[in-house]
Amino acid sequence: MSQFQLPGGTPFQPFEPSRESSEAGVLRPELLEHGAYYAGKLGAAPAIARWHSKKQRFVFGQFNFGRHRVTSIPHVAEKGPGERFAPLSKTGPTDTSRVSDYAFETAA
Repeated sequence: MSQFQLPGGTPFQPFEPSRESSEAGVLRPELLEHGAYYAGKLGAAPAIARWHSKKQRFVFGQFNFGRHRVTSIPHVAEKGPGERFAPLSKTGPTDTSRVSDYAFETAA
């Protein structure tokens, strides 16, 4: 319980994202297909990522300074610090979002 109160005596409740996700249209982790690509949002930016069901993480490639780097990131429903990916729909990979099977399985 919070020690802070809003005007009128209402206790202050800090924001905590729900397990279902507060954003309408976000696909829940149990509905995602292993190895499939999903279009969604990484923060406020649109992105495409590949779901790894065993690791419960999205794997995506990004170009930094001319090099392709593969990164993994958790689902928006997972609690904790850092960025989260919010999958909105299943899609196919684009040339820039394609992740090889090797990179997919070995991404940290």
